[in-house]
Amino acid sequence: MPDLERGDKPKRNIDLSKLSIVLSIGAGLALMALLVLLCVTDNVEIKRSRKDSGFTRIDDYSCREIRDVDAPIGVRKEYTFSISETLYSDTHLAFYTVHQYVDVYLDGQNIYSLKPSGENWISKTVGSNWVMIPLYREDIGKEIRVTITPVYESFRDREVEFLIGSQMAIYNDRLSRDLPQLILGGMAVFVGIVFICVAGYNLIKKHRGKSLAALGMFSVMMGLWRLTDTRFTPFMLPNRPILLFYVSITMLMLGIVPLIKWLEDRLSKVSRNILDGYCIVASLMCLIQLLLQFFGVRDLRETLFVTHIVIAVGAAAAIGTIILERVKYPQKFKMLIGKKLPLICVVGVIADVAAFYIKGNSSGLLFSLLAFLLYIVFMGIATMFNYSEQEMQLAEKDRQLAENERKLTQRRITTMMSQIRTHFIFNVLTAISGYCKYDAEKADDALILFSRYLRRNIKIIEEEGLIDFSRELEQVVDYVSLEQLRFPDVITFEKDIEESNFQIPPLTIQPIIENAIKHGLVEHGRKGTVWLHTIREENNIIITITDDGAGFVPEECKKEDSVGIRNVRFRLESMLQGSLMIKSSPGKGTEVTIRIPVGSQPKKEK
Repeated sequence: MPDLERGDKPKRNIDLSKLSIVLSIGAGLALMALLVLLCVTDNVEIKRSRKDSGFTRIDDYSCREIRDVDAPIGVRKEYTFSISETLYSDTHLAFYTVHQYVDVYLDGQNIYSLKPSGENWISKTVGSNWVMIPLYREDIGKEIRVTITPVYESFRDREVEFLIGSQMAIYNDRLSRDLPQLILGGMAVFVGIVFICVAGYNLIKKHRGKSLAALGMFSVMMGLWRLTDTRFTPFMLPNRPILLFYVSITMLMLGIVPLIKWLEDRLSKVSRNILDGYCIVASLMCLIQLLLQFFGVRDLRETLFVTHIVIAVGAAAAIGTIILERVKYPQKFKMLIGKKLPLICVVGVIADVAAFYIKGNSSGLLFSLLAFLLYIVFMGIATMFNYSEQEMQLAEKDRQLAENERKLTQRRITTMMSQIRTHFIFNVLTAISGYCKYDAEKADDALILFSRYLRRNIKIIEEEGLIDFSRELEQVVDYVSLEQLRFPDVITFEKDIEESNFQIPPLTIQPIIENAIKHGLVEHGRKGTVWLHTIREENNIIITITDDGAGFVPEECKKEDSVGIRNVRFRLESMLQGSLMIKSSPGKGTEVTIRIPVGSQPKKEK
């Protein structure tokens, strides 16, 4: 154990929870990198003495473009070739189409057709599809004619690759090519779901977590976008190709909104307003695109350039606000993971967009997904750590509040005991003891009265604010009755209560009446009366306590015994904006006036 007396500082304990999360995430990222590396490299060398039934590409075909007024863009392409290779039991003609109608003829007979159904009035496209047509041995030498009709002008000159061979071989080849994208997309969805679950727990239990939920939603949408935008994906849902296409494009259209909402959490109000305005515009643009789609004016694929412009504007707005925040609030706005990772995300997006317009398709674009996945994971960890820090701060705040409450309770006890003078308690007990000797019934009444008085005083400790005047009046009456037991035929108490529907701080009236009895009557051996009067005058409640005792000169207000009066005045001023004034004349008595504004009274619930 370190010797703290000699100045040694205790070592800070390692946060095992945070360490376990960091190591787990690090192991997960390393595993992801390993899987991606294994997907894109040849791992083993295999030599075979027998050739399996794989697939080959058909290069010997003729192609011509035919004008067709009934086609979506007025043209269709016709490919013609013959089957001259050996056909096995599992041989298929396969080719991949994107937003293209298909008709396949074998010796003039239509054996395959792909086009929108008669019930599909929303969309012109049929999405992305793998056309797989089984071939038989008797098909050798026959002519195959494939008519491909592009739906959009941008796909007019799209090259089509015809494959012939084993269906499983084609399937495995496509899977091996798209596996890195499928893994990264699946991981993005998984990470997003984890973040959303953690955020949901925090929202339910602790009413916070919107930032992490937005980041998780962005991760899920990014993952779904990439999962549904591969050439392998149509194999999984061969009868729902349009669904996959629209999932992919809508995730891209709205994906930036949750990212912007996550970013807003760490910005100033002005920057948040700017980004909120962008989110409104982006959402409206998405709704307009959907309406154009719904009414058949323009498909989402035809307005994809609008989506790219909206994303570019959003990226510019986000980068601009971040730069503005860094310049304006250099100490307040600090990124938790360094300055280069957001730049990597921007570079990744630019690289993928450029590749999309160069290649004409988005298959195999991994730069943005990989960059955003790293960014999401690191920022998600940073956000959860931030929640952990907030938990510690809240726990410390709760501890301080508990300590303040303890001190406040102690002050209440001290205040109460200052009002219940020890000599007063002993004197009352002495009076009760005297009654026990010659008047048991009166002693019993006095004991009940005294116990009720003490019980009410103790209950005041639990009060956190104001109490009804009627409760204070009951306590005053009990106090005066106890004093009258001690000094029979000396003290007279009269009250004229015209207004009682208001609240005051506890133990406000009793200290004043106690001073009137003790210093105005008893100490001077005088008999007298104490009057209590309440009335409402315009916008004020007036409480007057008057006695006909000895009175005093103003300088006597500064002596130590007036501490209780100063305490009453302070509580009236701080809790009700009220006031307390004292008028006294030696030999004539004292008048204390309390003035409480009606507007300071708390509103009662109906």
